[in-house]
Amino acid sequence: MEFRLTYEGKLLSSGNKNPNTKHKHAIRQKLHPQLKRLWEITPCLRNMTFPPSRNFAFSEIAQCTMIEHLASTQPLQKYRFVPLITKELSLWCGIDVLFLRPGRAGEIIKSGDIDNRLKTLFDALRRPRQPQELRQCPDPSEGEDPFFCLLEDDSLVARVTVEADTMLEPIVGAVLRRSDARLVIKVTLRPTNFTAENAGFV
Repeated sequence: MEFRLTYEGKLLSSGNKNPNTKHKHAIRQKLHPQLKRLWEITPCLRNMTFPPSRNFAFSEIAQCTMIEHLASTQPLQKYRFVPLITKELSLWCGIDVLFLRPGRAGEIIKSGDIDNRLKTLFDALRRPRQPQELRQCPDPSEGEDPFFCLLEDDSLVARVTVEADTMLEPIVGAVLRRSDARLVIKVTLRPTNFTAENAGFV
């Protein structure tokens, strides 16, 4: 299974001294409606239940949607997160990023700034781990319960490629700002082992 996410706006560096948690969550908020739409239009996601659909004629096991199951098991602070790629679903992913920003094409290896900006992106792709990662972030707004994100944990990313190129069109007004970025993120999903839950991803 393959799909693409897009983002344009500020992409700031982050590190131990300045984790930029509020900025990372603002990026999550841009990606949330795209992932929500993916769950709505993809049959293998939309129809997924927990436990998986089987013949329960002689069982009292109650089923719910996979969305509700994940939301109930992935809460943090006032958020109920629904990550797509989880250990429970036995999924891994490859991520290919087209990273357009002001400046010359290439230079990705030499630029520590680009490396720190990519750290911001990958932290924004995953569910926050600790309550402090949501510090100073707003409460969920309308349409953000549950809140859709890509990854339960970034350890589930098996492959990453990044192509850096020059952004020619400004995002706001007529001025290219150093912090601006336009991203196209291609995600490839594969099961780590085949289960009833991830059969639709084969």
